[in-house]
Amino acid sequence: MKLLFWSFAALYIFTLLISGGQSEKDEKPNCVIFHKNGEAFSDADWDRGIEIDQIDDITPAGTKIKSFKTENITSVYTSSVNGKYSYLRVLESEGKDEDEFYIQIDDGFSKYEEYETEEKMTLSIEFECSKDYSYRNIDIRIPIRDTNNHSPKCLQWAYEYKVPMPLPKNFVFDTINQIAARDVDLTNKAIDFAIKGHDRYNTAFLITGLEPTKEDKKNYPARFETSMTIDFKEDTRFILTATDSEEPRRTKASSINFVIDKANSFPRFAEPVYVADLTHLKYDKPDKILLRFLGDKNITLDGGYERPVNFSLTDLSEENKKHFEVTGSGPYVYIEMNGLTDKFFNQVAISAVLTATKETARAHTAILVVLPEVSDKTEESTESVRKSSTEDDSANGYMVSTIILSLTSVGLLGYVIYFHLYRR
Repeated sequence: MKLLFWSFAALYIFTLLISGGQSEKDEKPNCVIFHKNGEAFSDADWDRGIEIDQIDDITPAGTKIKSFKTENITSVYTSSVNGKYSYLRVLESEGKDEDEFYIQIDDGFSKYEEYETEEKMTLSIEFECSKDYSYRNIDIRIPIRDTNNHSPKCLQWAYEYKVPMPLPKNFVFDTINQIAARDVDLTNKAIDFAIKGHDRYNTAFLITGLEPTKEDKKNYPARFETSMTIDFKEDTRFILTATDSEEPRRTKASSINFVIDKANSFPRFAEPVYVADLTHLKYDKPDKILLRFLGDKNITLDGGYERPVNFSLTDLSEENKKHFEVTGSGPYVYIEMNGLTDKFFNQVAISAVLTATKETARAHTAILVVLPEVSDKTEESTESVRKSSTEDDSANGYMVSTIILSLTSVGLLGYVIYFHLYRR
């Protein structure tokens, strides 16, 4: 009987101990934080966190942004602040009758926009409560107002493109050197790019801002391409501007430099047509004639001659081909006529297409040679021949113009000018 009594007594004591321990375990820490209106934080405040007033992104270090009165808190610890660096500090007030802690801007906050994308900071604070050394945590969210205090910056001071000339329409530069700008402001959503600096070519380019990269949401690349055929004669510089999307809008400038890749540029004739007027030539059956062209010009390449270029004359009869020899030296092209006969000179005029070939690139120009008039009567006196060759300069000029007009009508000049201007 005694054994049964003590068994029930032991079970009763054990039950009391268990229920008492569980009651203490369910009891929450006694830390108290007060709102500004004097109300204590509710369980929902502790569990879900609170949000305080917005601060500017230019708030200086050392600024106290919020303070809270407390009870039953022996120590305050900053558990964490979301982000790469320390942007906030939690400190306990000193020299006051009431318990209090406050949140202060730390030195790292000036770099917040440089590294972070969130428009709110979350500060996790741990408190040591006075009862049984228990602890309690709360999250405090601090919204940040973007004042657009940063200008976008191109990732390079100057973008250089070494390219051959000419460049066709819709040529994309991105694979050579992609333009991009970085804007660290929290709320900026886009960057507008523009090019200026050369009246003729200001509208020759399309530059379109793209979405930020996945690797860095503050980096905005651009698609850069030609909107027409570009044919620079020399290295050319443009101003590149990047403008953000927020107010007040801010702009930063860089530059775009085009360096002509002369070794790989297409050959390009300086003129679409060259005319050699031999009507004043004193005919005495010269063996060779090095052609000179109107305006005392040489045939010239004004681009694309830095590597070997091959020259050829086409649209000549088989008979005439053997009388022409073409040579090139640097930018100059020379045409020599040789093995000349009466039959050759009796043609009045000869037209041909001169082609410059450099690997797979070609350029064309028209060649027109107006020949001197040759008398069929070989027994005529030298004086008579001389008189014939110098008679009526205006008539000779008219004849040259007529021949050019005739060639135009059959399409030779049109063909060459088309290649010269549009297919280069």
